Amino acid sequence: MMKEFKSSSKGYKTQKKSISTNDKKEKFDLYKRALNLQKQGDFIQASNIYKDLIKNKFQNQEVFLNYAAVCQYMNKPNDAILLLKEAIKINPNNSIPFFKMGFILNNNGRFYESLPFAKKAIELNPNLWQGYHNLIKILINLNRPKEAKLEAINAKRLFSNNHLFDSLLGDIHSSTGDFNEAIRYYKNAISISPNDEVTLYTFANFSVGIGNKKESVKFFNKVLKINPLHSLSFYSLSTIIDIEKDEIIKNKIIKLNLLEFKSNYDRYTILFSKSHIFHKLKDFDKSSDFLKKANDLKLKVRPSNIKYLINFSENIKKETSKDSSFDFSIFKNLRDIFIVGLPRSGSTLVESIIGINKDVFNLGENSIFLNAFIESKKSNFDEMDEIYSKYAKNFSSKKFTTNKMLSNYMHIPYLLTKLEHSKVIYTFRNPLDNLLSMYRAKFNGIGNEYSSSLIDSANYYLHQFNLMSFYSKKYCDNIYFLSYDKLVNYPETEIKKLIAWLGFSWDDSYLYPYKSKQGFFTASNVQVRSPINNKSVGGWRKYSKIMSEPLNFFNKNNFPLDSFEYLID
Repeated sequence: MMKEFKSSSKGYKTQKKSISTNDKKEKFDLYKRALNLQKQGDFIQASNIYKDLIKNKFQNQEVFLNYAAVCQYMNKPNDAILLLKEAIKINPNNSIPFFKMGFILNNNGRFYESLPFAKKAIELNPNLWQGYHNLIKILINLNRPKEAKLEAINAKRLFSNNHLFDSLLGDIHSSTGDFNEAIRYYKNAISISPNDEVTLYTFANFSVGIGNKKESVKFFNKVLKINPLHSLSFYSLSTIIDIEKDEIIKNKIIKLNLLEFKSNYDRYTILFSKSHIFHKLKDFDKSSDFLKKANDLKLKVRPSNIKYLINFSENIKKETSKDSSFDFSIFKNLRDIFIVGLPRSGSTLVESIIGINKDVFNLGENSIFLNAFIESKKSNFDEMDEIYSKYAKNFSSKKFTTNKMLSNYMHIPYLLTKLEHSKVIYTFRNPLDNLLSMYRAKFNGIGNEYSSSLIDSANYYLHQFNLMSFYSKKYCDNIYFLSYDKLVNYPETEIKKLIAWLGFSWDDSYLYPYKSKQGFFTASNVQVRSPINNKSVGGWRKYSKIMSEPLNFFNKNNFPLDSFEYLID
């Protein structure tokens, strides 16, 4: 049976007597009305009409498809999935509901589930270029770059004038560290479609990641010429521009009118942008005001996920705490280095330091462990090491890899007992600096929604620190606690200790990670391109206007803010 969808609109009300089973014309007129409301962006009223039409047996496939699209726009993916299942039942030979099902599942992190739907869509309609595009993105998310590359080359041959497949080939080569090839494909995509703002923005972001600031500014500005209300370009520029040299961009961002932007997503993105500009102008009160507005609005669009994260990690802890039989004496030569911690805790800096080693490939925030975890469940996780290794080799044949997917901390027991070659580095910093830094970042992906609430972030910080302290006692020398504050205050001392723990030979080049030729595609990609410095230490004091609540939280929990880094000594 289909789930009952609740109506929340005060505008449209079903007149049950007028929508009779036999009155097809009236139902069709209502359907057209719903379509118009959908086009106008009035998703609530459109949703109510679609729901009532389905209740009253006007259940053609198009109603379900359009209702699913509305649910997608309203950030109700589970409702959209239920509707698409019904659409498939009505006509299982239509490729569109299969394509849309694959698309939504993929966008919500359900990569394995999405794959058969994407393949089915292409099987039903080999001329559906969107189907190939979706399939390739899924394969990228499943950490299968070789397969993704083959599919992209095939799609490029089938749809030679479609620039999106060149852009995807750029993404694939970027993920494997082949930046020259990535640039070639991105620029080819731009030459085919020079006014496509998505491709231009993608290349601009890529340029930030490889440290080419000049190129990134150029292409962000190109996007804004095509779309003067492209909020993400404004945000990116606010993070990378020199406040004194780029006065035109600075003033443009300051003067932006929120009312010109239609969606709340765009509005909170612009609020973050303004906050960054005033931070650079050292007007921290104004920066605080914009930050609070941005995060309050963001929470309305993307509610905090704090309960899910804590419950999930605690359940893993309970499931594995009984098993104390693992003998670390069987530990084999190091291969996999996992860097975990909260966002903005120094993890990207640590990744860049380790990546100086010519035998190391930085996987970045890569989901291959989660994919290996899911796949190895069938064998009770006995095949996890083999599966993880296979995935890692898809990206590089180098001797060592770093994996900076921060959420891997939840799976520490599996990382250290099921992978035969792994060690974990936990990065942490002064909690108030960490919380503020997350609060100032506009995270794009799913998983960091808690960061828009300072008190939720404080709870999460304490939960994670305590959990990692518990794991450090259990897994001893296989977890390294690295204080960001110590690292930036005493870089040579701390880096030498880290490199010795990893078993690498010392080289002075480890002291200059900003010279790394590897790419960094995280919220810290700008900062990591600068020499190591302690400028951000104690930065939370400039934002005392909004930091009193988390400060009181840590004081109440007796967390020693002034000497926290020595808790693990």
